[in-house]
Amino acid sequence: MSTSTRHRPRTPAKTRAPRSVPLWPIGVTALVAVAVIAMAALLPGTRHGRPPAAAPAPPVTAVAATIDGQDIPVRELALYLAQERAATFAHFRQKFGAEDGPGFWTTEHDGRTPAAYLRERALADVTRVTVALHLAHDQGLLADSGYDAFLRNWQTENARRRTAVAAHQVIYGPVQYTESNYFTYVLSNLAAALRDRLTHTQAIPTPDSALRSWFTTHRADFPHQSFTTAHDQIRQSYVLDRYRALIDHLAKSAHVHVHHKVFDAVPVV
Repeated sequence: MSTSTRHRPRTPAKTRAPRSVPLWPIGVTALVAVAVIAMAALLPGTRHGRPPAAAPAPPVTAVAATIDGQDIPVRELALYLAQERAATFAHFRQKFGAEDGPGFWTTEHDGRTPAAYLRERALADVTRVTVALHLAHDQGLLADSGYDAFLRNWQTENARRRTAVAAHQVIYGPVQYTESNYFTYVLSNLAAALRDRLTHTQAIPTPDSALRSWFTTHRADFPHQSFTTAHDQIRQSYVLDRYRALIDHLAKSAHVHVHHKVFDAVPVV
C-alpha cells in the first residue's frame, strides 16, 4: 500500500534485507477482486433474488470491521461479498433446494439466511487476507497494508499503463486493471513472496525428513514418480500446505471486531 510505514506492536521483521516486493502493488493466501464488481456489490442487484427494501447502504469508506487493529472499509468488504456470492447461492440451492426469487437472501434455512451465511464467508476471507498482510509487513515485504494505499497504487499502475500505451510501448497483462483483478494480482504475488521469505528464514523449515513424510502421506498426488524425481514439486506442495496452515492459525487467533451497524447494513446483492 503506501510507502509510509505502519507502526504496529507485532513481532519484529527478520533481519534479512527486505525483497523489493511491493504489496500494493505487491507479497496466502489471495485469499484469496473490486472496482466495478465491488461497487456493484453495494447496489441492489438483479441476480439470485432481491431482498426487500432496506436502509440505505453505508458509505464505502465506513468501517465494517476491525481485524488485529486494521480497519476494513465497506469498499473492501464488498470485494469478498462479490467473490462469495455465487458459492453461497449454489450452497443453498444444493443443500436446501432454495430457488432464486425476491426472498432468496432473507429466507431462513436451519436458522440462517443466505445473506448471513454470505457475510460470514466474506468476513472469514477478509480475516485470512488481513493476517497475511500483517505477516508480510512483519517480514519486511510491505510498508502499508491499508486498503487506501492499495487503491492509490492501483490508480498509479493504470496511469502508468495508459502512458505506456500512448507511447506505443509494450506492456504485459491488461491495458487497464479493474479494481478486482488488480487486487487478485497483488495478493497472488504477495502469497508467493511470503512463502519464499518464510522458507528462507526457516519459519517454514523444509528438511528432507519432513518432505519424505509428507510425500508418503500424499503419495497418490505423485503417481509414477519417486521422491527424487518429484522433489521440487513435493517441496512446493509441502510449503504451500504449511503456509495455508499458518494462515489458518493466525486467522483463528485474530482479534476481530465487527461494527454491526455498518457490517449488517452492507447489501449482499
